[in-house]
Amino acid sequence: MTNATQTAAAPRGAEQFTGRSLVRDGEILARGVPIGELVDGAGFIDMLFFQLQARFPTDAERTMMNAYLVSLCEHGVTSPSTHGARVAASVRAPFAASAISFIAGALGPYHFGALERAMEELIELDRSGETPERFVERHAAAGERIWGYGHRFHKSEPGPDSEAPHHECVDPRVRALVQLADELGWDGRHLASVREIGRLLYQRKRVPINIDGVAAGLLLDMGFDPAAAMLFVIVGRLPNIARLHREEQDETPNRFTALAT
Repeated sequence: MTNATQTAAAPRGAEQFTGRSLVRDGEILARGVPIGELVDGAGFIDMLFFQLQARFPTDAERTMMNAYLVSLCEHGVTSPSTHGARVAASVRAPFAASAISFIAGALGPYHFGALERAMEELIELDRSGETPERFVERHAAAGERIWGYGHRFHKSEPGPDSEAPHHECVDPRVRALVQLADELGWDGRHLASVREIGRLLYQRKRVPINIDGVAAGLLLDMGFDPAAAMLFVIVGRLPNIARLHREEQDETPNRFTALAT
């Protein structure tokens, strides 16, 4: 068993990697660890933590991060980021161009940028010492949106057989991730705040938690900075964009011009 494999199973914070990253003849070091050891003993999710936090995740963090990235792997054809990627593919631009169009269309605060804003608001709440009740009341009084709640498609009341709280089961991704968090015994304070705010907002206006809300709580609990938020949505969605690019090659070239004319 390699050193990297042993460390990957270690508890959070057990080892911080502070070595240098460098390339020289016959050797590549990532935070002081030979890349061969990482190739042999670490997974891709391990490397997200390794590169951004100089540590490996716990088993629970690894499981939850994998589930979150999987939840992003399908967005249908409804989002602005998907539209740009499909139009680029329709004129036979290479996949890289579709990927760039996808990223450009995702940057705004009302699309993937909402995750970063939701994380920043949770940090603000945590630092202020406000209760979730006061946080919700203050935003409501000012007529301000709370990022990470509400969805243009997922609005239906859950069926009578649903055992989950309504605010946590409207969005299918939220439902699955929260259920997994409970199974893992997830005790992070940020996700707890997200769930409590969601309960209060649902009582007030039937506004449920969306994927950005639950992800904001999870990523902060895992120790990630809001500035890294876009990384996760890009990594999670790119397999979906690659599939759409491939499918578009079987369609009539430049077919989206019909929409403009």
